[in-house]
Amino acid sequence: MHNALVNSLAQIGDNCILNSRALIEHECVVGPHCHIATGAISNGGANIGTGSFVGSGAIIREGVTIGENSVIGAGSVVLNDVLAKTVLKRTV
Repeated sequence: MHNALVNSLAQIGDNCILNSRALIEHECVVGPHCHIATGAISNGGANIGTGSFVGSGAIIREGVTIGENSVIGAGSVVLNDVLAKTVLKRTV
């Protein structure tokens, strides 16, 4: 989508959505069937598992792995690995 950015050596799987202003930094891996929502940031070397959703404005720290079929809520800051099939919500 508009202004999405995929940096060097990043890998994007088949059937993915990278929404407006999504940033996929260097050496990230986004598995197949993922949706990276508006303004989400995936820092260098992060790995987003197959079928996962990363909500608007979420930030994934460098080197973090998001397990397959997980949901990262809008505005979340992910500092550690997330197990498969996890729903991580940001609460206010």
